[in-house]
Amino acid sequence: MPALYKKSGALFEKKEFKQILEYLEEELRRSLSSMKKPGLPRVYYLSYLFRNQRYEKIWGRLGAVNKHEINSANTVFCDLRVGSYKYDNLINGGLNDNSDRDESYDYIAMPEEIHEDSFKFSLWKLTDARYREAAEQFYDKKTKELHFVDPFRRLPSRIKRKKEVNLDLKTFAEIDRDYWKHLIRKAGALIKKYPVIKNSWFEFSCSHNQSIIVNSEDSKIFRQSEIFELRGYLWLLNPQGEGISQSLNFIEGDINNLPEEKDFLRMIQEKLDLLCKIEKAPVLNSYSGPVLLSPEASGVFFHEVVGHRLEGSRLLSPEEGSTFRDLYGKMIAPEYIDIIDDPTTKKFGAKKMIGSFDYDDEGTPSVSAVLVEKGMLKNFLTTSAPLPGQKQMNGHARNQSFERPISRMGNLIIKNRKPTSPEEMKALFLEEIRKQKKEFGIRIVNVLGGETDTSAYDFQVFKGEILHAVKVYPDGREEAIRGVDFVGTPLSALDSVLCLGDDAAMSNSYCGAESGVIPVSTVSPSMLMRNLELQSRQRERYTQYMIPLPFSGKSK
Repeated sequence: MPALYKKSGALFEKKEFKQILEYLEEELRRSLSSMKKPGLPRVYYLSYLFRNQRYEKIWGRLGAVNKHEINSANTVFCDLRVGSYKYDNLINGGLNDNSDRDESYDYIAMPEEIHEDSFKFSLWKLTDARYREAAEQFYDKKTKELHFVDPFRRLPSRIKRKKEVNLDLKTFAEIDRDYWKHLIRKAGALIKKYPVIKNSWFEFSCSHNQSIIVNSEDSKIFRQSEIFELRGYLWLLNPQGEGISQSLNFIEGDINNLPEEKDFLRMIQEKLDLLCKIEKAPVLNSYSGPVLLSPEASGVFFHEVVGHRLEGSRLLSPEEGSTFRDLYGKMIAPEYIDIIDDPTTKKFGAKKMIGSFDYDDEGTPSVSAVLVEKGMLKNFLTTSAPLPGQKQMNGHARNQSFERPISRMGNLIIKNRKPTSPEEMKALFLEEIRKQKKEFGIRIVNVLGGETDTSAYDFQVFKGEILHAVKVYPDGREEAIRGVDFVGTPLSALDSVLCLGDDAAMSNSYCGAESGVIPVSTVSPSMLMRNLELQSRQRERYTQYMIPLPFSGKSK
């Protein structure tokens, strides 16, 4: 185990963190006083976001632990702005300021040991490279304006924020590694009873994160978070050469919210039974008609359809489609729907929301952002950059590592002012199937994730990857299907919403975009749609294995 990590499970103690804070502040002041060269753009803002991250993973299959890894990394994101608060080097909302080919990318790593000279040397290399990159961006921006009109030229580049100080830091609890190894072994051993399963694995992981933010606006902030994951993967190859899979994914901010052993083993058994059932299910190539989405599937829908398109940084880029740009104060959803992103909410019921944060990655206090109220568009998510037509700032700048923070979701919450009971939703679902004279409707039970494209160059579409769905006939009879994902375009999809349920549930997950992969939470009820399209998933056919499995078991 790396020397920095104490047996107690802490990454840095508060005393050590304060030492790092001192180095960051000293180098920030020294850099600001040194970067005053005649004829070169002036540095008006400088910040360091230091991250100390520790990731531990226990991975295994078929009753054995195959890997136990512990990785740690210290990095710094340096935000250096030249020009002024009114006009600086930031281009297109910072969406494209994330290249791993930039010189500064080679210098984001910080020493593992708290050593003053080595630490300050690393900061010096990083800051110097970031200055030259910022100056180049500034001149490029000026040059571009000789050819293209910047519609946001009158907007300030950045709003000056007030000083923030928070130096609270707690010790992380120790992990019972022996227990998690035991669970990985026991879960894997179950699979040997199913020789039809040709690939499987189980994994427990935990990430502990501590960070320091210091900037030229005199803010200094300590932050910390932890995430625990328990995952499983099952894959079979049917006689036709089609690979079919099921996954178990539990992502929690509190280790005590992960399933207990007996519950996890039961869930694996249920997934095995489901996989064997889906293997025999007919393939559905396409569909358009009534669809009933579970709370989890509904959450993915709103995340992809609305969430990304309300990230305000996208309004500042001409390369973005900006679906909702001109819809301030207009209806974009049914009037009984509110959409809020609230990083200040810590829990949903007994479960911790991993998208929570007190300060964003620019050091701005997070604020609950009412995005849609009674179906009407009210706000976009913001960074420290002002948005056209919006006065309220809400502290949603986020990044993973070296990428520039852009406005990103935290805790996306869908509120329903007109809840519909499960019995009513099912009745309305069957009624809609009959009304449209469809042979069947589709109920989406479980999804793996989703994706969307927001660029102006490409199609404005979204997609959700379905793990488990069933046909529902007008008489209520159900039949499993496989081979399709749901797709659509944002505005027409929102127009198709018929009602939301009274069964709101929370899902923790990860979201990838230009500023990296970050933890998010989504709260949403089930949803009935008048029409949603399903399309065929790419299907490859594999040749069968020539050698039988090296162990025998009882097939089910």
